[in-house]
Amino acid sequence: MKRVLRIPRFTKEGKPKTLELLVDSPVVNEKGFPQEGKLLLVIDDGKNRVGFQLSTAEAALLFQRLDYVLNESAKEYIQIEEKSRKSYQSKRGKSEVSEEDNEGGEEIPPEYLDDIPTDEFQ
Repeated sequence: MKRVLRIPRFTKEGKPKTLELLVDSPVVNEKGFPQEGKLLLVIDDGKNRVGFQLSTAEAALLFQRLDYVLNESAKEYIQIEEKSRKSYQSKRGKSEVSEEDNEGGEEIPPEYLDDIPTDEFQ
């Protein structure tokens, strides 16, 4: 088996925990037929090491669900970020930023433009 991913974490007490992903490549079995590979998820808390084996089909399902959940989480985060920005702006007494103003990105502070020769803008 080959380790393809290792994610370390530390508990509040400073003890290490790890999540590992190991893969066993597809092989030809003793009868000459191809046998699909396996994936192994391992959680190690320093005292105990627990593994969970996944078939290729199970790993594909896990991948699809993770992809879906990550996309949904990103959408929710963006919505929360926008609400937070609008709330912050309204508390500061500014009017809400229109979509046209937002498309241009962040505004460059004037002090950054002092060193740029003016002939480049003409």
